[in-house]
Amino acid sequence: MNSSRRIAAVAGLSCAIAGFATAAEPDRSENPWSHWYIGSGIGPGFGAKYKVNGRWISFDDELQTATDRTSLVALNIVNAGIALSPNLLVGLSVSAVGQGGTLAGKDAHLQINNFLAALTWFPAEKGFFLRGGVGLANILIDTGASSDRSNGFGILVGAGFAIPVARRHNITFTVDYSRQSYGGSSTRPDSSEFGAAYLGYMYRR
Repeated sequence: MNSSRRIAAVAGLSCAIAGFATAAEPDRSENPWSHWYIGSGIGPGFGAKYKVNGRWISFDDELQTATDRTSLVALNIVNAGIALSPNLLVGLSVSAVGQGGTLAGKDAHLQINNFLAALTWFPAEKGFFLRGGVGLANILIDTGASSDRSNGFGILVGAGFAIPVARRHNITFTVDYSRQSYGGSSTRPDSSEFGAAYLGYMYRR
């Protein structure tokens, strides 16, 4: 999937989220599950790299000789869960960073994925927030000549700001850093990491 398709996909997801959230507005039950949030985002990734046999390899290094090389794009695919209080949100965070190109006439693609349980804390109930997560992760290293996927665990820390644009609707700016561990071998990744800056959308019920 190229960058423009990723952007279109996330834009479509954000519109769908907004439409669903607005349709759900009338329900004002005091049930804790009625206080929920959902959002997504997209932006540039930075510092994406992985470690094999004690040596760090950046995505840029791996694709240095590639033609048609894409930008390093990060997707905050979905953040969703419930509000334990006006300050504290708990839920699921799925994010990814990827870059591709053509090596020796074959399509190559590198991607790191996070599937994390996450906490988001708003010290003042709105505006500035901090977030962190822990859970599953994987990395895909496809050079065209060979393809390998490793599974492991990931952690994430980040901070951001939510700007209200309408009742319950927010534009968000978030910067995250995540690290992954795979317990690799001499030929498979031991760990990886990446940073990302997202422009996104969040609905808080």
